[in-house]
Amino acid sequence: MRTVENSLLLFLSCMLLISCTGKRSDGTIVNNEVALQTEEIHFPQQDVLQLKSYYLSSPVHGDSVNILIGYNYRLHSLDYLDLESKQVTQVTLPAKGPHAISRLSGIYVHSLDSVWVSDDSEHVFLVDSRGTVKNIVDLREYLDDKEQLLINTNYAIHTSRLYYNKNRQSLMFLTQNLSSKVFAVKEVFINKEKDVAIYYLSPSNIIPDMSAGYSYMSFPNVNYVGENIIYNYPAESSIYTLNIVTNERNSVMAESNYTSNIVAECTSGKDYAALERHRLENPYFYDVMYIPQYKMYARLHIDKVEFDADMGIEKLINDRDLYLMLFDDEMKKVYEVKLAKHRYNYFTGWCVSYSGIVLFVDNMLDTENNTDDLTIDFVYPK
Repeated sequence: MRTVENSLLLFLSCMLLISCTGKRSDGTIVNNEVALQTEEIHFPQQDVLQLKSYYLSSPVHGDSVNILIGYNYRLHSLDYLDLESKQVTQVTLPAKGPHAISRLSGIYVHSLDSVWVSDDSEHVFLVDSRGTVKNIVDLREYLDDKEQLLINTNYAIHTSRLYYNKNRQSLMFLTQNLSSKVFAVKEVFINKEKDVAIYYLSPSNIIPDMSAGYSYMSFPNVNYVGENIIYNYPAESSIYTLNIVTNERNSVMAESNYTSNIVAECTSGKDYAALERHRLENPYFYDVMYIPQYKMYARLHIDKVEFDADMGIEKLINDRDLYLMLFDDEMKKVYEVKLAKHRYNYFTGWCVSYSGIVLFVDNMLDTENNTDDLTIDFVYPK
């Protein structure tokens, strides 16, 4: 890996916000003493056809290895990205036959030989490292007539992950009642020895009613850490937690020092052009991720951009500023920094690994990285 020594902006931000590294021997972060290290990882040409960035990817949750598995939608394969060896290996998913898997909607990697994936048919499959399907769960059996399944990774709308809880031998996923509009996480036990558990999510404390004026920002981002459901709403900065064992609920404001922390209501109805402009002229808060080695949470968000009709929507989207916030294991904010401009894709752009955050280098306004090679920035506490 090559350390990005010339990240002047990142360095100056670190000097302004923090003093020195505060990592204990057990790898946790103390107080506000945290610095970031950024390493650029360039994957050389491979024997397999990998993507430049992966909108759907997962770290290996059950092992302390820096390997990502991303969904290659062009080849309908799982691409194993080794951040240490810079090698990519590929496992083709079955597209036909009794165990056929359609386009993926979610992925959760427990181990290199145990990958849970969900697809557009609303099934979940357990796949091994050879692409063999070991188990199938039909999630439609657990949905009510007026309920929709929301396993989704769409950074323009919301991100709600598929989750496998090893200790409880269960799968968890987001749903919404189409009549009441209430969001809930359902827990399905793989051995079917227990009834389905339902955990209702609280609405936003800041914008309790998002039924109108927020369009795609009204759906929660949902992630999971152990027995905790971690969720937030793209339209405001707060982070919410729900413990499925104790039923304890908590929230933190998680406010940015650099941007607005709430999205203005859109009053232009359902006009597509107006909604696009509204999206550009407001911030957007992404899902909360967990870095196991440092017992820290991370969240990215983008700032608003001044609307310029002559520039075009696509260029405006790629011209926005991206911010990273870090929180300790008690969800206290310990760090915030603006990341490099014109470097990352805000629709397909990132994932966590065991020890850091992976950001795919892929932005149409980037004048320095003009190849189709897979390049990532690996950002981690130091």
